Amino acid sequence: MTRRRLLGPIAALVTLAVLGSAGGATAAWIARTSVAASVSSTAIATTAQLTSGLDANYRSGTTAPATAGQLTIANTGGAPLSYALATQLGAGSSSALAAKITLRLWSGSACGTTAPSGAVSTTLADTAPALPTAARTLAPGASVVVCVSTQITGQTDASLSGQSVAAAFRVTGAVGTNWTTSATTAAFTQSVSGLGPAGAPTCTQAPPHGVQLSWTAPANRAAGATLLYRVVDKSNTVVKEVSSSAATVAVTLGGTDIRADGVHELRIVTIETTGSTTTSSDSATLTVRRTAVGNSNVKYECVIP
Repeated sequence: MTRRRLLGPIAALVTLAVLGSAGGATAAWIARTSVAASVSSTAIATTAQLTSGLDANYRSGTTAPATAGQLTIANTGGAPLSYALATQLGAGSSSALAAKITLRLWSGSACGTTAPSGAVSTTLADTAPALPTAARTLAPGASVVVCVSTQITGQTDASLSGQSVAAAFRVTGAVGTNWTTSATTAAFTQSVSGLGPAGAPTCTQAPPHGVQLSWTAPANRAAGATLLYRVVDKSNTVVKEVSSSAATVAVTLGGTDIRADGVHELRIVTIETTGSTTTSSDSATLTVRRTAVGNSNVKYECVIP
């Protein structure tokens, strides 16, 4: 008797090839179940594009308006995909600022800064924000627009001045639990700036014995805000102060505004009197000379560098 040995079914063989490019990726998967079975294959791919109005510079001590953008996700492959979203912060981004920025997501074709009541609400610090329901699964060839809005809640904390975040969204489409394809959007940047310095300080003579110092309001002050201006010397002694909401401000120095004779370097410090009461960086310096004349008179002169 001749015995024949039968070969068992060949174990499943699975291969995966991935091709990637900016804004999209393709994963081709092929499965063979046996030598007798037919071969089936398809490709999974997705794209993600952020039409961004999300770049923003917030002013410390103020309430900032919301920003708005659109995230378009498209299933460009041949299989249905289940989607997840991730927020990626760039190197050097401030985690404190990211936690302060509210992120809202909802599906729709007409996006704006006002989110509906059912929008997903989280912060930019959330590394895995939920997608709106309509964006969680897409058939082959389908796409969806996710409206994106960001806003700092309440007044911007003065301690965040000078900090920034660079953020991008990464979408991942999956077939089951083993096959995924991802795409990452371009990044957007949000930052916080403090109150700017008083601008263009000048000194002119104010007869008979004084000088007039004038300057412009900080370029990034809140519209119509009343600011406190202090003229200080090198030792930070306040020589004179004035409150004003005007675009151009002036004070006159004379008499005993400066106590000692000699040449004095002066600068303007600006302080917000509402909100977070932030203080600006110093203005450019002005130089004046004080000279006692006779027994009771004092003379001030502008010193031109």
